[in-house]
Amino acid sequence: MPNKHAQNLRYGYSTGACLSALACGLWQFLQTNNCLSEIELTFLDGKEKKLPLLWDKIDSGILQIQKDGGDDPDCTHLAILSASLLQSSLENAVKEDYLLSLGSDTLILHATHGIGLCTRKGLDCEQGKWAINIHPREMLIRNLQKYGMGQSQEKHVWQLNIGVEDGEELAKKTLNKKLGIIGGISILGTTGHVKPFSHDAYIQTIRICVRGIKLEQGNHVVFGTGARSLKSAKQLYPMLPENSFIPIADFIGKSLEIAKEEQISEVSIACMAGKLCKYACRQFYTHAHKEEQDLSLLFAQIEELSFAPDDILNNSWKKAQSVREILCSFTEKAQFRILEALAPKALHFFQSIHNTAHFHLLICDFDGNILMNIDSEKKNAD
Repeated sequence: MPNKHAQNLRYGYSTGACLSALACGLWQFLQTNNCLSEIELTFLDGKEKKLPLLWDKIDSGILQIQKDGGDDPDCTHLAILSASLLQSSLENAVKEDYLLSLGSDTLILHATHGIGLCTRKGLDCEQGKWAINIHPREMLIRNLQKYGMGQSQEKHVWQLNIGVEDGEELAKKTLNKKLGIIGGISILGTTGHVKPFSHDAYIQTIRICVRGIKLEQGNHVVFGTGARSLKSAKQLYPMLPENSFIPIADFIGKSLEIAKEEQISEVSIACMAGKLCKYACRQFYTHAHKEEQDLSLLFAQIEELSFAPDDILNNSWKKAQSVREILCSFTEKAQFRILEALAPKALHFFQSIHNTAHFHLLICDFDGNILMNIDSEKKNAD
């Protein structure tokens, strides 16, 4: 069902669209000596949009743009990207650069600062090259050709130098290190637009992480709902490489679908009680604003367990509004029994999505420490 609120929100544009805007603005400047206040781009879905340009540093040959993520901002929202464009030769290209063919011309795409380097296979940027994904490169080529680059009879080599202010710091707020991208952010964008409240980018990141594990001959992924649960999972599986541990936030259903598509045979899922209850209720997406916590299953499970009075610390649990509030009404031993009873229901939900995987359900306390590790094969045997 469409999000009515999202329909009224403002679309933004990606770092990939910023790349094209800078390149086309500079190309137009070299041809006309005219500093356009905005440049019209054709996005990969065929739509057109004008992006504003910043000319304060053009005396140094540098054009800038400030990324606008619209009403779905991420850590690169308002980041400043800068670029310069000059005639060059192929001898000036380094191994990390992309060589893009535009008609009669060749463009050397070079990162100067704030853009990461791709160190792993399976990403949308090439291993050993700058982290500039394939779709931004495609959008760049299309728009430069639209503005006339590569249309002359003579062959020219151009070099586009691109950088992101504070890109290395911004990258610390992303999954780049886990993906194998070091030293800065990635230049991203599927169409060039940033859709408000779209989760496509996060899901795609999970997909890339899982695909990378498979390409490295790995068959065990560890999905965690947050940093605390993943930290404990890493202690449980010290033999697994760092990229095996993937934060999935609320995207349990999509993550399991991706694991199935990539034929991952072993999946561990680390979560706390709140997410466990949602998994037991078979919630495909678990964000609180999308899926309210359904406590009816938890209440029914507690009733079924028929706790003795000594197990109950207070009787207010029937009026509680959260999983944590309910559990805190019981002794630690009783809490353990409740979580243990919910586990098979969660495992059945996981198996309904990926029925060939061997699952480990790692149930954590509210500090992220693992309380129990439940094996799907042992549960099925029971």
